[in-house]
Amino acid sequence: MAASQTAAGELPPIVVVTTFFPNAAFPHRTVFVRNLVRAMGKRAEVEVIAPVPYAPPAVGVARWQKLRTVAREEQSDGLTIAHPRYVAVPGVDALSGITYALSIGRLLRQRRRARGPFLLHVHCAYPDGVGVAHVARRLGLPYVITAHGSDINVYAQKKLLRPQIRAAFAGARGVVAVSRALEAKIGELNAGMPLLRIPCAGFDPALFTPRDGAAARAKLGIDRDARVVLFVGNLVAVKAVDVLLQAWAALGDARARLVIVGDGVDRAALETQARALPNVTFLGAIPQADVAGWFGVANVLVLPSRHEGMPNVVVESLASGVPVVASRVGGIPELVDEGTNGLLVEPGNAPALAQALTSALGRDWNRETIRASAAHLTWDALAAKNLEFLARVAA
Repeated sequence: MAASQTAAGELPPIVVVTTFFPNAAFPHRTVFVRNLVRAMGKRAEVEVIAPVPYAPPAVGVARWQKLRTVAREEQSDGLTIAHPRYVAVPGVDALSGITYALSIGRLLRQRRRARGPFLLHVHCAYPDGVGVAHVARRLGLPYVITAHGSDINVYAQKKLLRPQIRAAFAGARGVVAVSRALEAKIGELNAGMPLLRIPCAGFDPALFTPRDGAAARAKLGIDRDARVVLFVGNLVAVKAVDVLLQAWAALGDARARLVIVGDGVDRAALETQARALPNVTFLGAIPQADVAGWFGVANVLVLPSRHEGMPNVVVESLASGVPVVASRVGGIPELVDEGTNGLLVEPGNAPALAQALTSALGRDWNRETIRASAAHLTWDALAAKNLEFLARVAA
């Protein structure tokens, strides 16, 4: 492994460790980390270890069964990705940091012996950051943690996990917060490490760009006068799609069509909730190229989340020239300028969400102004910022 040069100095080889990485069983999951790593790989030497949670076969949930099919190693985008297993007991998360450390320890020891020192870049504070911290201390390896959202908003608020996360931060060379809101919450842990805010929400300008709406609608079979509201995300409680469906019931716009892209544990319940509602379509998880196609027909992106870090889909929407109606949570207010590229509402307020959607669908938005608001968030630009920080803390 050879070191690379950045504007901040010499950068050692990087091993990215995270569960936030797509795999063969869930190829559309957390693609934003893959996009960042791929962009970093253009400038530095990068490997990936993406542990996969393992539950005993007696746990018959379909998600766990699919995860058991993931290969121990796979190739993607020129990267070699290792998939060790760590034991995850559903409903018991306090031990996941330890089992995570056990799963990655052998791989990191082998790399240390065979190739010399390297820098660990960990995405997500728990269980990833905690697990890496245990191993890195024993091997004398420096590490940086990027915190994304639920690791701080949810896990760090739990009595048994907060001390573990604080200790992992304290041992890190640095911590990256993806939003101003997360930066403030991490600061409250008083771990004493260098802290920098760098978004992990970007876009590929070749894919997400304003499109010919008429052509896109013709390709997808959408009526010319339909008003398309698009949701893209995991169908889990924190995304508040149940609140979105309540708002949709109150919308009263016969031309409006709601398209829901994504999958998750709440999908069946949400489809049941939507049966009595007009013009609601569930597409499931689809490739990013297809998501970009739907932005070509969308009038508005909606994201009614209860909590967020820095949601990538908001950046992709803005880069496509599509306004956003979203909750005023997490890093969303850093991206959405009220009235210029979208509208914000308080989370959990279905009537306010319905009113904001009605207002957004009735406005004449400037697509170029919307796109310009996200122009600085390309993956290449974010990769450069991450590499500069990694080089600085590794020096």
